[in-house]
Amino acid sequence: MFRAGFIALLFSFISTHIYAQPAEVDVKIVIAVDASGSVDAREFRLQIEGISRAIRHPDVQFAARSGPVGQVLAAVLIWSDASHSKHSTKWHLLNSAQSFEDFASEIDKFKIVSAVGGGGTNIGDALVYAISMIEQNQVESGRDVVDVSGDGPETKPWAGAAIALEDARKLARRRGITVNGLAIETDVDGLHLWYRQNLIVGANSFVEIAADFDDFKQAIVRKLLRELSGGMFSELKPLTLAQNQ
Repeated sequence: MFRAGFIALLFSFISTHIYAQPAEVDVKIVIAVDASGSVDAREFRLQIEGISRAIRHPDVQFAARSGPVGQVLAAVLIWSDASHSKHSTKWHLLNSAQSFEDFASEIDKFKIVSAVGGGGTNIGDALVYAISMIEQNQVESGRDVVDVSGDGPETKPWAGAAIALEDARKLARRRGITVNGLAIETDVDGLHLWYRQNLIVGANSFVEIAADFDDFKQAIVRKLLRELSGGMFSELKPLTLAQNQ
């Protein structure tokens, strides 16, 4: 009880410094998931299960509902090579227990979809697509965030043209969109350093680390807590995290 009251009070104080304009939602976020050729079926499923589980996590739901508006907009984007089709959920307004469950259930459907990606790791192309999703959604938000997870650095497109990550980052910066990274360090040691230098951009941007795909389910919870709460959870250990793994 004390912890919840303290966090709510802390968030109320922080929010007065974060939001300068009236908003309909506190955060608008695209969770962008790597489905490139380096990600096998099991690894893709672990990402999807980790995200849907995180959406059901009580601390994540608390963070999403603790802003001045008390609700966020969220969507998931599956990306890979620029020559492959991208797949996304619809936007979900998260403001009730049922709304979180509906979003998690839609995410779960990706577990049974085959051949959703492949090819190279075209992060820049995925980032521009995520930015377009945010801009096409007309709901006013306090913050706009793209959450990128992956297991490798940007690669040259296998076929077709793709927007370079450097150019995509510049676009995000101009649009005032924060880009965060979740580096899954299964294949590339120190990938988080590459993400820090080449991917993240914007106010309070950061990189979370997953030691491998099995560790993803915990890393995505930590990441969403920071993204949805404006960073207030960055120094706090989730109370129920260990109980819900």
